[in-house]
Amino acid sequence: MNVLIYSGNGTSQNSVKQAYSTLKGILGHAYDVMKVDAINLQQDPWEDTCSLLVIPGGRDVPYCEDLNGKANIRIKNYVNGGGRYIGFCAGAYYASKSVEFEKGSPIEVTGSRELGFFPGQSKGTMFPGFVYNSEKGAKAVSIRTMAAASLVNDSRRPTEFKSYYNGGGYFVNAQNYDNVTILCTYQDKGGLNEKEEGHQPDVSAAAGVQCQIGAGSAVLFGFHPEYDVSLLDLSENDHGELVKKEILESATACRAFLTDALRNIGLKVQEIPREMNSAETAVETSTPALTPLYLTALSYPVLQAVKDRLLKETNAQSVLRDNNDTFHISQLNDDLQNGNEVERMLEDLSLESSSEEKTSILRILYPSTIVAEGNISNAAATPKISMTPMFDLQKYYKALKICRQQEWGGGAWYHIGNVVLYSAVTTSTQTILDKNYTFAQALPSGTVCIATTQISGRGRGCNSWVSQVGAVQCSFIIRHSAQLSMKAPVVFIQYIMALAVVDSIRERKGYENVPLRVKWPNDVYAETKHEGLKKVAGLLVNSSFAGEEFLLVAGFGLNLDNPLPTVSINDVIQETDPKLERLEKEDVAANVLVVFEKYYMEFCEKGIGPWFLDKYYSRWLHSDKLVTLTTHNNEKVRITGITSDYGMLEAVSINNPRQRFTLQPDGNSFDMLKGLIIKKT
Repeated sequence: MNVLIYSGNGTSQNSVKQAYSTLKGILGHAYDVMKVDAINLQQDPWEDTCSLLVIPGGRDVPYCEDLNGKANIRIKNYVNGGGRYIGFCAGAYYASKSVEFEKGSPIEVTGSRELGFFPGQSKGTMFPGFVYNSEKGAKAVSIRTMAAASLVNDSRRPTEFKSYYNGGGYFVNAQNYDNVTILCTYQDKGGLNEKEEGHQPDVSAAAGVQCQIGAGSAVLFGFHPEYDVSLLDLSENDHGELVKKEILESATACRAFLTDALRNIGLKVQEIPREMNSAETAVETSTPALTPLYLTALSYPVLQAVKDRLLKETNAQSVLRDNNDTFHISQLNDDLQNGNEVERMLEDLSLESSSEEKTSILRILYPSTIVAEGNISNAAATPKISMTPMFDLQKYYKALKICRQQEWGGGAWYHIGNVVLYSAVTTSTQTILDKNYTFAQALPSGTVCIATTQISGRGRGCNSWVSQVGAVQCSFIIRHSAQLSMKAPVVFIQYIMALAVVDSIRERKGYENVPLRVKWPNDVYAETKHEGLKKVAGLLVNSSFAGEEFLLVAGFGLNLDNPLPTVSINDVIQETDPKLERLEKEDVAANVLVVFEKYYMEFCEKGIGPWFLDKYYSRWLHSDKLVTLTTHNNEKVRITGITSDYGMLEAVSINNPRQRFTLQPDGNSFDMLKGLIIKKT
């Protein structure tokens, strides 16, 4: 599921950002796009979950210094075994057998390179004027695509376009290598030496190539098809305005070319939903704009109390500045009436941010708590459905009540989910509640944040959650008393969350055989008939401590109705029994929260015991599984369960049953598909 972008020493910060933004737009619907460094590539178990490794522009000498040896051996083995590599500019030099850069100049770089995906020499610069860490030498270069560059039979695809160039090379005599396909050529001769041995004068210099490496592929570009020049400051370039204008006029064609190159090596791409022969001036942004967070509640009195508490934390302009985000809180009707004034204020707030990664400005709108007639004490306080068409909040609150009524005593004291912050597009539900302490402290325990789309969804460790329409993505606050920490350690809450996700579906009448299973420590998998085990949900719990309690933010993301990046739960349900109804996201979200709260209350009362472990083991994937401990001389062990004190994985040696092992979820990587447990660094 992962697309890894190298961001270690030598990489250009701008190149990393451009690669991340563009690849997120083309591949983010199906893959987790993340940044890695040399330590990750040297020591972490990244290969099995990686669909694409990207080395962006910068300086390739530091790449050699940090990656030569162990990291390069792993990269070569990964690609040779079926992996994919893309190198832009310096990343292309680095992946060639030899490099000749500005020979005879003060910045000369020559020599062989370990990866050698392109079996010849990458030579540059192709066009003069390059200056390190500068846009002075940036150019709009003409690129002509070759027939092999596209699997799409579309006569509207332009065969020539302008693209950003700054210091890249060309691939010498690329046409002479059997494992190399030329994807595109430079149309301007530039620094091409036609007297080179074996060069054919009627063949333009190769600007992009695809190399077959064993079962895998390496795609290398001497220019930058991933760059969105609208984001660049070209003021120091004497021809900056013209360069930008020419590239922007070809932006759609360039984006289509890069999309084709990614598709050709087997990646699932997001198509550009527009006519390719239209006159475009810019590529449509790959990141959707943030939408308001609607503050809603199970009843108007609850909404009134929460709104009043939040407003106490704001300034005279109803603005709350917190550690990670800035919130503007206003009544829905007032906001609509004073829209221009609010927009100006939010723009001013954004401009005030001096940090490179600007603070997100999040708008919180609440419906009026003043209703002209009728008793509203039992009505859910929500905006009109037309304002939240992707998530019906009235339907959610109705499902919450129905699910609670099935619990002992009608679930009258249940509270998780009584308050919901919903946004169609937001940053990350987990970040909003976890990284903004003042904001979170003003919210009642059990407050939920739900999003249809997250542009920065968070997963465990350095992972992010791939956010798609059709998924159920939410986070909620739990205040866990420190007095409970001995009897009910917070480490088990992630296990309770995982079980709640599975049981919220499998305990429904008729859905008992839906093959959802828990993977230790915090994932949910589905056993599909044709593709084996597929991850369909991930869980995350963050904690902070203040006073006499833990402030926990528990989050879950479920692939309910989205077939990518893995498989949807609804498709698994249909595969199990076509007669079963597909589940709705409002109903699933409500049921998960109620089942979790039921288990959580029992956990606080009893701690971890048979009441939980028997259910957990019946749902998990690991009982009696045999695995190899690579951290203990490849000891063969059998999984027996989890410890009742700290929730560590427990195993016994096959050769010596008296020898027991306990393994921490944060200290080891448990790959139950390969039967390995390896140490994380």
